[in-house]
Formats: sequence, structure tokens, C-alpha cells
Amino acid sequence: MDGISVYSEDTRTTLVPNEFIDYYMPRANGAFVKVYLYLLRCLTAPEAGFGISAIADALEETEKDILRALRYWEKETVLSLTWGQENEIRGIKLNRLTNPALQSSPVSLSSAYADSVVPAYAAAKESPDTPVRPVSAKKEVPAILPDYTPAQLDEFSAREDTNWLLHAAESYLERMLKPADVQLLFFLHDDLCFSNELILHLYEYCVSRGKKAPSYIQKVALSWHEDGIDSVEKAEERSLQFDTCFTAVNRAFALNRAPGISERRFLNRWSTLGFSSDLIEEACSRALLSTSHPDFKYADKILERWHQNNVHTMSDVKKLDEAHNARAARGQAPTGNNSAGNRFNAFPQRNYSDNDLSDLETALLATPAAR
Repeated sequence: MDGISVYSEDTRTTLVPNEFIDYYMPRANGAFVKVYLYLLRCLTAPEAGFGISAIADALEETEKDILRALRYWEKETVLSLTWGQENEIRGIKLNRLTNPALQSSPVSLSSAYADSVVPAYAAAKESPDTPVRPVSAKKEVPAILPDYTPAQLDEFSAREDTNWLLHAAESYLERMLKPADVQLLFFLHDDLCFSNELILHLYEYCVSRGKKAPSYIQKVALSWHEDGIDSVEKAEERSLQFDTCFTAVNRAFALNRAPGISERRFLNRWSTLGFSSDLIEEACSRALLSTSHPDFKYADKILERWHQNNVHTMSDVKKLDEAHNARAARGQAPTGNNSAGNRFNAFPQRNYSDNDLSDLETALLATPAAR
């Protein structure tokens, strides 16, 4: 197939910049490419006026698709749009194209590997011969992402062991990597010492929850680092525990929403204590019945008391409840601060018979005050 020549008999041609073909076209949506090529065609007929609807009709696309394509190319600095007072496009300027890697715009990484990198990672994860990057000992890391130099990021992107990682992360995010994304990957790999496999699992975990922002991914990574999670197996176990705990809480409290930051601390604590989902659900149900609203603090007190009494199963809860009811039946004060005693019952009580009551009535009638 080598040595094929390309030529044309028709000199009526539309020139396409080589930079567009080399750098911009591979990662763009096909409909977006059609719009740009049509704009180039229109340059050969500047006297002919056209609009968004005309482009949509010519390309058999909707006007929304045309506007979406124009905004995409404007973001890529391929063209510039001029807007009118009524928020309508009044002009389109096609810019001179250069290698985006030489610009300060988002880092350009081809997404052509999207169909090959992720399957390759999945296969590598299952292969026993895959080299495992040694994990360094846990170290203190800054909570704020360091400001890495362009030279550091360029060196990181050019390394053989991290270049494919960038492509894989790009395919997970379904967009080009921005400088903030590259800095985060540098931070995860070199500062947190996460392996490539753990980094990709982190992205898979966050994206599956609809979270693609670098700030969110960084928070999850720092949480994993603090908890000593340094392998995919540990991360999967942690995710399973948290998801199981959250499902139980959501079912008992009927939240139907994601937990807040403070609520996540309770979920992490209950998972760490090793409570099963049925115990967590039972504690939350009791808290809801007592307070009439989802009260994580109340549920935490219940679980803390169960933890102190070595409660591990629902059978243990039943035994604890029976012991509590038995003490209440014997008139003993319940343990803990679950109920306050009645101060009027603090004195010894007497039982009166019918004869005692009759004698008392006779004595009261015989007194002068009664007469």
C-alpha cells in the first residue's frame, strides 16, 4: 500500500490548513469538522451571503448543532465569533492555525487512543506479567496542588510510563486535558505515589459518579492517601464499604441524595467501625423514629453505644433491648442517658389496702376540720 500518489484533475479546490488536519481534526466530532470545511468552502465565494440556517440546510444538521460546532471551534481558537446586540452571530473569522502544543491553551492530546488505551489498561490489570510500580511509604503531601513549572509538566508528559496515562485520562474525561488536569496527574503520580492502575481506577470511580472536575478527583485522592489506600484492591474494598453504608442510610432516612461533607464523615466512621448495613439501617431508623427527621448525630450515638457493648449482629441488638426492658421492668434506672428519671418516684412508695383506706376515711371524718 506504500507509494500511492494523490492528485486531482479538478483545480477548483478548497485549501485546508495542514495544522487542522494534523492537530484539530483527529479529536473533533465529525459534525464539527463538516462545519469547518464548509466555512472554508464559503471563503471561495465571499460575495454569497449565508447564515446559520443556510449552513444547517446545506449540511443536513440542526441549527443548534451548527451553533454548538461554532462555539467548539471558537474555544479551540480555530475561529473567532462576532456577536450582535441581540446575541446573534454577526461575523466569523477563521484564525491562522498553529500547533496547539506551542500555545498556552489546553494541552492537546489526541483522543484517537480512546478505543485502545482503556481496553489495554483493563487487559494489563488482569495480566500477572504487568510490571507493578513500587509504592513509596506514605508521606506528608500538601492539601493545595503545587504550582508545577512548564518544564516539569513537559517532562512528565514526554515520559514513556506516563504518556499513555494522559491519553487514558483524556478518554475517561471525554475531553482534552487542560493544564489543571495535567498538574493533577503529575501530583497523583509523583507526589502521592499512586500507581498508573490506581490513578485510572480513581478516574473511573469519579467519572462513574458524574464527577469530572479536577478539584473533586483531588479530594478523593487525598482521602484515599490519608486512609492508606495504595492499591486498586484496597480502593475497591473501600468503595464497596462506603457504597453499602450509604445505601443503608439512604434507605432508612429516605434521603434520595448524595451525602454532604459532614454526613460523609459519619459514613466513613461507621464503615471503619465495621458495622454491617442492616445495623446501620436499624440505627438510622431508630433515630428517625425518635427525632422525626434524618439525624446523623443521633444515629451515631446509637451506633457508638452498640460498639461499646460489642454489638455485631441484629441478634446482639435484640439481646441488648431485652436486657434494657428487663431492667425497666424491675424498676432499675436504665443505663446511659436514654431517659431521665422521675424525681417524684425517688422516695419509697407504700401500698395501701382497702382496710387502711377505710380507717383513714374514718379518721378524717372524726377530725374537727372535717365537721
